[in-house]
Amino acid sequence: MSLEDQRIIVVGGSSGMGLATAKALVEAGSRVVIAGKSQDKLDSAREHIPGDVDTYSLDFTDEEAVREFFTTFGKIDHLVVAASGVQAWGTFRELDSGAFRKAFDGKFWGHFYCAKHALPHLRRDSSIVFFAGAVSHTAVPGASGVAAVNAAIKAMAYSMARELVPLRVNVVSPGPVDTPAYDWMTPEEKQEFFNQMSLCLPVKRMGRPEEIAEAVLFLLDNRFVTGTVLDIDGGS
Repeated sequence: MSLEDQRIIVVGGSSGMGLATAKALVEAGSRVVIAGKSQDKLDSAREHIPGDVDTYSLDFTDEEAVREFFTTFGKIDHLVVAASGVQAWGTFRELDSGAFRKAFDGKFWGHFYCAKHALPHLRRDSSIVFFAGAVSHTAVPGASGVAAVNAAIKAMAYSMARELVPLRVNVVSPGPVDTPAYDWMTPEEKQEFFNQMSLCLPVKRMGRPEEIAEAVLFLLDNRFVTGTVLDIDGGS
């Protein structure tokens, strides 16, 4: 794998799919930097990653903080933006405009700021991988807000891939994956939700963070892939 010795920044690498990606990159021999908002999660991530990794506390919705963060490094080989904020769930009739705006600010702008301010530091022929959930192109009742936020990231990535050649821009689009993102539910509620979701999928189970990480490494490593949304969704 050609990712060995490459400096790769994973924003949102302290938990869930981002953490699984950071682990896989370290195992591939990459020089990994993970950034996240919670110092406690960063400290925990460092303990769970079998190898050297640098950690930085970063609120990726703070543009000036993001700009300053990227000046910390010399050249960067790849950027992965896996971070997410609060989600705006609810039927369209009930969707609160303030919650929707907060969800948009909490994810889309973070992806935009990271890409914008990483550009001067990224190797000319490097790549960016965004995370945007599969709900953005699947009609799920109660998910219009979530879908819109993620669809905006995908639409931006298509144009970026054309504009920023030879830098590559891709999106990994996960379906339902067993991550701490669902820990706001009680264990019983979460298990019931997972059971219901699994029945809707051809593979009949939730995804694993490690399976999403495998897709991210493919997008980083394959130089013939750009402007692509890679669905890792169990067939949803």
